Amino acid sequence: MHNPALSSLNSNLTFIIARLTVLRLIIAALLLIFVIYLQLSHFNPELAIWFILAGYLPLLLTGWLQSKNGLNSNHLTLHLIIEVQLITLFLYFTGGAGNPLISYFLVLVVIAAYNLNKLSVWLISCACIIDYSLLTQFYLPLELPMSSHHLASSGQGSLILWHLSGMWLTFVISTITLSLLIPSLMASAVEKRQQLTELRERQLKNEQLIGIATLAAGTAHEMGTPLMTMEMLLNDSLEHGESLNQQDRELLHQQVILCQQSLQRLARAGRDINTVSESINADQWLVSLLHRWRLSQPNALWISLGFEHHANIRKSQLLDQALLNLLDNAAQAGNEIIELSSKVVDEQWQLTIRQPDPQASSQIQPDNLFNSQKEHGIGLGLYLSNASIEQFNGQVHLSANNDGSTSCIISLPCRDGA
Repeated sequence: MHNPALSSLNSNLTFIIARLTVLRLIIAALLLIFVIYLQLSHFNPELAIWFILAGYLPLLLTGWLQSKNGLNSNHLTLHLIIEVQLITLFLYFTGGAGNPLISYFLVLVVIAAYNLNKLSVWLISCACIIDYSLLTQFYLPLELPMSSHHLASSGQGSLILWHLSGMWLTFVISTITLSLLIPSLMASAVEKRQQLTELRERQLKNEQLIGIATLAAGTAHEMGTPLMTMEMLLNDSLEHGESLNQQDRELLHQQVILCQQSLQRLARAGRDINTVSESINADQWLVSLLHRWRLSQPNALWISLGFEHHANIRKSQLLDQALLNLLDNAAQAGNEIIELSSKVVDEQWQLTIRQPDPQASSQIQPDNLFNSQKEHGIGLGLYLSNASIEQFNGQVHLSANNDGSTSCIISLPCRDGA
């Protein structure tokens, strides 16, 4: 089975070995320059130094090949261990712990701490500490001109000894600190990334569930009228003991088709939810939805108080259903014709749905505007519509006016081309 996390880890290690190979090439070049400098300074380096430098060639070649073909953490651990030993052997012949190159051990410890498990990190750290400690006692000194004799005669020998001891202690403390701190920081960072990923996944699932619930609630609204019509026809037929005439059968067939279309829209919208990122003219969108609303609510009436014709908003089935739900609630909240108007304010397209009935505000609970007191309503449509519109960075503001009427203001961000 394909493991994305393992693939990501291997890809990261491949990237690290590629960069480490480049770094090794630079180090090998510096070592070669250093040896040439020693020769020019009339110090004949041991023959073994050339073999040690030659040992970098297979390490570089292997690193280059594995950067192309991939590797695992064990390969990287082996690479670092071998390099630590190569550097240690080189330092043995070139002054031991007094050679500034010994600080390169810390670079290798940091690379291990960022990319390997704790066991491998401690293995490499212990190897560096042991090799550093041995190099303070066992090494071949570099007898460069005006070095040891001059320092001894000037009384600075003890100062250099203290300096070397301090370098060793600093290295040991730094290595242990890095080995403890960096893996913990990396583990914490990985855990936080996993938590963020899980939170994003849960948020996406919740948004999808809200979207599906909104579509389902809207579909129930759309199917309510056809089902009521069919119930009335069937009840009349049963009460009078008569079979349905041709006109009633055609009406029943039309209502069944309306129900089927509503269910088909629900199925399509459920598959395409949150995947469409197209824009649509707000005025055209509103007109098409009002036509669709008239089909599902034959008695729906509205008047236009002026629409903004030059605004684009995001196209989504969730927004379609949210607006239909809000139109249904406005129509059912009173007996008056609802009033519609739209405008653009601060790059926000605002649609106002007003129910002028003086008794409409009684349908709203003052402490929770998204609860309903309608005889057959529970406020679910309002709640889901608000949640859906918020997914598109929009807002729904439902208010009770002083004259008893209600206003519902829908705000959606305008898109490019508005």
